[in-house]
Amino acid sequence: MSRSTSLVLLVTLVCGALGGGADPSKPHPHQGILAQYNRAPPKKVGISMSGVSDEQLRMGEPVLRLMNAAGGFKRIVSVQDIHAPESVVWHAIMDLDNYPKMVEGVNKCKIYSDKKKLGGERVVCATYQISAAGFKMTYYMKHIYEPSKHCMTFHLDYDRCSELSDTVGYWYVEKLADGWCRVYYSTESQLPRFIPGFAKDMLTKLASKRSTSWVEKQCNLVTGYVGGAAARVSRKRGLLRRPTPKQATLLLAILLAIHAPGGGASRLWMSAQDLFAKLKPAAAAAAVVTSVPSAKEKKKI
Repeated sequence: MSRSTSLVLLVTLVCGALGGGADPSKPHPHQGILAQYNRAPPKKVGISMSGVSDEQLRMGEPVLRLMNAAGGFKRIVSVQDIHAPESVVWHAIMDLDNYPKMVEGVNKCKIYSDKKKLGGERVVCATYQISAAGFKMTYYMKHIYEPSKHCMTFHLDYDRCSELSDTVGYWYVEKLADGWCRVYYSTESQLPRFIPGFAKDMLTKLASKRSTSWVEKQCNLVTGYVGGAAARVSRKRGLLRRPTPKQATLLLAILLAIHAPGGGASRLWMSAQDLFAKLKPAAAAAAVVTSVPSAKEKKKI
């Protein structure tokens, strides 16, 4: 996984990155901007994978969806089938202390509170420190896992001041009948109108392309399962290439510009617009998106 894939951790509302900082002794400036997910099956939280076949979900790459959410925010959904028992999948997802070893871009993830409620809920709070393209950010996350519902949701721990304004997300693991599990990951963000369509597409893919892949990798290490041919074929059919360091830095600048507070936001927005103005759309798109298969290749697909 390239360094830029750590942007999955950054498609959130950013605050404090340009001034101020994380402080566990102070409360967060607000108690939540984004609507939190319910711990319920995907269809009940508005996630549908209609039209997607089992074969597509088992090709070694997540299937991505960009959906509209309440308040003008964008919901990024990543779904992938993993050949492992549900218990193995959840062990990987909930192994927060080992995220630095498993998830690219996570420098630190340390649990500071782990409590079980009478109803079976497990509430885990952890300090995250992430980095991408030379930037580092610290934030405090609360995870609420309900095994009986096969679901975990997360949002900021608002009792502590984070360097992210807000972030919400959702994991759901569906046990299938043939030894596979269907893993759903979803989070929400908002992108400004000035960003060209091709850049929005790339941001979406960067943000969610690897969000379930690392889980599959960890599960395969436990089970010994080898995905093999299907994943290799899918990558040859024109999926997103790893971005160059310059592209990753540009995208991170855009993300910071989206929700950075005060004058910092204005400066970053202007810089991002200047960068895009210097790029011819066709050339820029070619720089970040793989070539489209030829008509002959499409017939084969």
